[in-house]
Amino acid sequence: MTYAYNSKIFLGEAALNVADLGRQKLFYQQVLGLELLEEKEGQVLLGSGQQPLVRLIQSSDRQPVQHSYGLYHVAILLPSRQDLADVFKHIAELKIPLVGGADHGYSEALYLEDPEGNGIELYRDKPQTDWDIREDGRIIGVTEELPAQEIYELGQEVQPFIIAAGTRMGHVHLSVKNSRAASKFYQKLLGLEDKFSVPSASWLASGGYHHHLAVNEWGGSSLQQRRPQQLGLAYYQVQVADKEDLLDIYERAQDLAASSRWLSSQELEVTDPDGIVSRMTTAP
Repeated sequence: MTYAYNSKIFLGEAALNVADLGRQKLFYQQVLGLELLEEKEGQVLLGSGQQPLVRLIQSSDRQPVQHSYGLYHVAILLPSRQDLADVFKHIAELKIPLVGGADHGYSEALYLEDPEGNGIELYRDKPQTDWDIREDGRIIGVTEELPAQEIYELGQEVQPFIIAAGTRMGHVHLSVKNSRAASKFYQKLLGLEDKFSVPSASWLASGGYHHHLAVNEWGGSSLQQRRPQQLGLAYYQVQVADKEDLLDIYERAQDLAASSRWLSSQELEVTDPDGIVSRMTTAP
């Protein structure tokens, strides 16, 4: 079984420990237009259609997310430029501040933060024929000015605003202590390839995608290792085809001397050296 771009993995939900569950739920519903998929005591699951995207978990911790390694941003992939334009128009008219925007060569992206400082990227992929793909399989990204006015003017008013059908988790970008070490760890653990690297960051993918996972050390070397229940990223989910793939990942986790545990016969949890938790599960 393979996914888009001949990939062997598919990204599922990202779970965030939050201090104010009600406020965070409203943000992801009203600002991003995510739909409520599940609600129970102390947590909610939001997504698009039947595709889970973000799980919010109430935590009593109060340390700001910026004090530890973990999430740099979750990256939500819109199906088209029109869909990106619609959400851009919606956010702008709500006067929600953006952190920035960029044309990355293979994608166009908007950046913002939720009320507790968790980073969010909203992006659309350009046609693969526009990507800078080298003979060795590397996919070169750039950071150039986003044609923001053009995209905004393309946007249409959608009432009530719901994020576009077909939206999914495109990639997860992590903040780590040592990007080179983290890159090697995730390449081995998940069978990813280094698609593009600079001294302080790497972009990794399965198959022909530009990246499913990125790691950077831009937060510096003095942040804290993540702890359970700490605000910010609780875990992110990686779907694989079958139980055999899970067993392979478990064996590689043992080779890496990484902390790992089975949550069920179909779900494996692995913690990296920075305390960041990945949950691998078989495809539903």
